[in-house]
Amino acid sequence: MIGVTLSLGSMVVAAATSQFSLASDSASAGAALSEDSAGVQVSLAYSTVSPSSACPSYQGAQEGPNLTLALYDYGAAAFTPAGFVVNSTMVDGDFPPLGPGSLVVFQVPLGVCAHPSGQTVIAFDAAGEEVQVET
Repeated sequence: MIGVTLSLGSMVVAAATSQFSLASDSASAGAALSEDSAGVQVSLAYSTVSPSSACPSYQGAQEGPNLTLALYDYGAAAFTPAGFVVNSTMVDGDFPPLGPGSLVVFQVPLGVCAHPSGQTVIAFDAAGEEVQVET
């Protein structure tokens, strides 16, 4: 009786695990398909801040009021940022386009002191496309 219970239990666990894996794979494939269909695929190459003596240091690194982001477009479509949201600070501006297969360095003036790392950055364009990176 114990053997039958263990066998049935292991079959139920195997079926549930298989179903979870299928659902996970399906969601992942859906997100990748959506990103590919938009053609916008941007990644962060590097980020830094311009150090300022008016800002404090954070964990041994000097903070600064201007964020420098190098973004690489490895997709099939160009991306022209209309602005950036760094944590909760929105910065609109006239930024250069980021074409497919190119690397562009963006200067984002924050007006407040920022850490050189640990920032959440969302770049958005006029068409409503968004790209999120973490520094």
